[in-house]
Amino acid sequence: MKTMFKVLVSVFALGIVILVGLHLFLQYGLTKAMREVVLPRIEEETGIAATVGGLSLNAAAGEMHLKDVAVKNPEGFLLENLASIERINIEVDVLSLLKPGPMLVKNVEVENAIVNVIRNKDGEINLNKLQEGLPQPEPVPPVQRPSPRPGKPAPERVPVPERPVPGRPMPPPLEPEPLPELLINALQCSATVRYVDFKLNQLDIALDLSLIGKNISTLQAANAPWGELAVIGSLGDRRTSFVTDLRLKLAPVTDMEKPSFDLTGKILEIDPGIMDEIYSRMGIRTAPFGLDPQFFCRGGRFEGSAVALSLTDIRFEDKLAKRFGGLGSIGSLRFTVPVEGTLQEPVIDIQQALYSAIGGNAPNLLDSILRGVAGKELGSDKAPETLGEAAVEMLGEQVDEIRENEEFKDDLNTLGKWLFGK
Repeated sequence: MKTMFKVLVSVFALGIVILVGLHLFLQYGLTKAMREVVLPRIEEETGIAATVGGLSLNAAAGEMHLKDVAVKNPEGFLLENLASIERINIEVDVLSLLKPGPMLVKNVEVENAIVNVIRNKDGEINLNKLQEGLPQPEPVPPVQRPSPRPGKPAPERVPVPERPVPGRPMPPPLEPEPLPELLINALQCSATVRYVDFKLNQLDIALDLSLIGKNISTLQAANAPWGELAVIGSLGDRRTSFVTDLRLKLAPVTDMEKPSFDLTGKILEIDPGIMDEIYSRMGIRTAPFGLDPQFFCRGGRFEGSAVALSLTDIRFEDKLAKRFGGLGSIGSLRFTVPVEGTLQEPVIDIQQALYSAIGGNAPNLLDSILRGVAGKELGSDKAPETLGEAAVEMLGEQVDEIRENEEFKDDLNTLGKWLFGK
C-alpha cells in the first residue's frame, strides 16, 4: 500500500517535469530547441532522459503535436522505457504567452500512453529512482571546529545546524523555487499502466485506463479552483478484473512534496497476488478482493482518511488459525483501515484492522462456524441457512419423530429463530 502512495508522488513529479519542458519549448518555439536545449536541460537538471520522435507546431493557432515521446528507465530496470506516448496534442492560449501571468493550456490529449511501473529484485521502484534525480534542498554547509593543539589530530568536518545568536533572530528557511504557473483547462488520456514486480514471482499486470480532467494547475493564487480527474478502466485481458472507478479533486500543485487532494471511488476484483507480501506476513490468503479509498490529503498529510477492504474466501494459515481458536476460514469480511501520516510515509496497519474486525464480528463468525460444522455433520457441502435450522437438522438425525414430521420441524425452527435471533 505504501508503494502505491510513493507511485502517486512520483507521477505528480513526472507530470510537472513534462509541463516545465512544455513551457520551455513554447518559449523557444523551435523544433531544434526541443532536441538541443529543452531535453538536454531536463536531463541535466533532473537525470530524466527523454526522446521525441517528431513534432509539429502551429504558432498562430497555439497548437503543438508530438509523436513517439519516451522517458527512459533509470539504470537497474530491465525495460528500456518508463513511459512512452504515441501522440500528444496540445492547444495553448497564445495570448497567455505574451503577457505576465500563468500559461493557459486549453486542451491536452494524450493518445496510447504506456507507463511501466517496475519493482526490481532489490525492491526498488523505477518511479522512486526517477524522483531521486529531481532537485533536492541544499544541504547544510559543514562547520570547521577550532584548530587542535599541536600533536593532536584535526577534528572532522561535520555538518551542524546554525545555532541562534542571542538577540538575533534565526534566518528563515530557504523557500523552494516556485513552479511555473500553468492552467490546463481540459485533459484526456488513454493509457496502459503496466506493473511488473520481479520480487513477487514476476507479477505482471496491465490496466487499460481512461483519464479525463479539468482545471489542473500550478497556480499560486489562494482562490485558485481545484482541478478534477476521473479514472476509469480495468485489466486489459480480463475486463471484469481490476474494475477501476476513481475520482480525484486536486488543489493547485505549488509544492510537489505537499499536495492537497481528495481521492474517492472503488477498485473491484483485484488480483490477490499483488498483496502476496502483505498476506504472507499476516498469514492469510483470499480470493480477488475490492477496495474503496477515501483519501483526504492536505499539505501532504492525510486527514480523516481510510480505505475499506472487502475480502472473500479468507483462509488462515495454521499459526493464525490457532490464534483464533481453530478458525480456519471466513466466507467474507469488510473492514476499514485508517490511513494516517504523510504521502511519503503513510501509516497503514492492515493486520491490526483485520484482527480488530474479526474480534468485532465474533457473534456472526461463530454463527457461520457452527452452521458449517452442522453442514459437515449432516454430510452436506452446503451449510444450513440459520443456526436454528442447523440445530433442528442435527436433532432430526438422532430422533426419527422429528425427521419425519415436517410440521414439528417448522415449530422447532420458529423456536430456534426466537432463541438465536436467526
